[in-house]
Amino acid sequence: MKTIIFKIQEFPHLSETFIISQVIIAIKIGLSVNLLVKKKLDIDSSSHRDLIEQYKIEQKIILEDYKIPANKFLKTLNASWLFLKNINRLSELRKFYLKKKKFSLSWIFEYDFYQKFKYADIIHVQYGTNIHPVDILKTSGSIKGKLIVSFHGHDVFFPINGYIPNNGYYNNLFKGDNLIVANTPYLANMIKELGCPEENLRVIPVGVDTEFFSTNHNNIFKQGKVIQLLSVGRLEEIKGHHLGIKAVDELIKRGYNICYNIIGYGTQYGALEKLISSLSLKGKVHLLGSRSQQEIREQYWISDIFLMTSIPFGEMRESQGIVSLEAQASGLPVVAFDSGGVKNTIQNHNTGFVCEESNLNEYIDAVEKLILNPNLRKRMSQEAPKFIETNFSLIEISKRWKNIYLNQN
Repeated sequence: MKTIIFKIQEFPHLSETFIISQVIIAIKIGLSVNLLVKKKLDIDSSSHRDLIEQYKIEQKIILEDYKIPANKFLKTLNASWLFLKNINRLSELRKFYLKKKKFSLSWIFEYDFYQKFKYADIIHVQYGTNIHPVDILKTSGSIKGKLIVSFHGHDVFFPINGYIPNNGYYNNLFKGDNLIVANTPYLANMIKELGCPEENLRVIPVGVDTEFFSTNHNNIFKQGKVIQLLSVGRLEEIKGHHLGIKAVDELIKRGYNICYNIIGYGTQYGALEKLISSLSLKGKVHLLGSRSQQEIREQYWISDIFLMTSIPFGEMRESQGIVSLEAQASGLPVVAFDSGGVKNTIQNHNTGFVCEESNLNEYIDAVEKLILNPNLRKRMSQEAPKFIETNFSLIEISKRWKNIYLNQN
């Protein structure tokens, strides 16, 4: 049985549904799966607890703990013992050390820890920021299997996380035949600009579970006195929720009866609350906080239009926009800004509207067009699930990953 190691910083994150989906794909095609994580989060509070239990994912978790003693004497003593333990791998160890920029005793602990994965068939790293020290181990010959790295967006914008500089950060990764995966053509172009060879690059979107996110046939098209608008996403500046609120303010001034729900939590919660209050929108706009997958699905089902409000934040842009897929799979037309890779998730004028980036007037007009044209809204509500099923369903995405994991393509 082929083995695959998923290297993940923290697990399970509420917002990273795609990682759970990726792990389940590997399990379903018969791979022996482990998750290598720096930090294990509380599984009982995870919105994916049922899936984690169903596929026994918790039992597959390995903590990436190098067991480096805090005491300097013990650290030196243990490092010496590990060096002797690996003396028969001296050539590999030397190459590994030469790839490092500064000497540290910690490296022998890293090297020894990863020897248990030396002959794993595949190591699949989620997020480019999580590649170290696997990239160096691979180029030094200390890891023999295939290395796959999935980029998701923030990992191409330097300084990453506000402090990681681009001083050749991905140089080792882009050497050799490592497979680099982007979720949209937009992100693929960003990765190429960093020096990734085009022949090593694949575009595979993050898929959506269309068995779970599907249309409620009693509710696929809603026509009532109150127009229900919905946004889902972390309350961060890049998500642009303030523009959704401003759009609703203008639409109400134009005479429309609107209820706007926003699901998510983040650093902008207070600022958005103040904006809602200053525009006298309490009772019209609701910050619902974090919600489970089941609760999010219920909100899709009772809504009329999905507002995808992501915009640039500095140099950063949304790389794909999974909630756009979920909303369309659930029968909602989407109105979005043309920011980053979001446009790749929508069939413009068929399943929604893609508006000029940050052009709020065009955005408001697009939402108004859907409000004024129930037949257009109905047609888009019917076309959206078909588009997602054909291009983004887990069944379709699984086929592409199966080809990669089984070395067929």
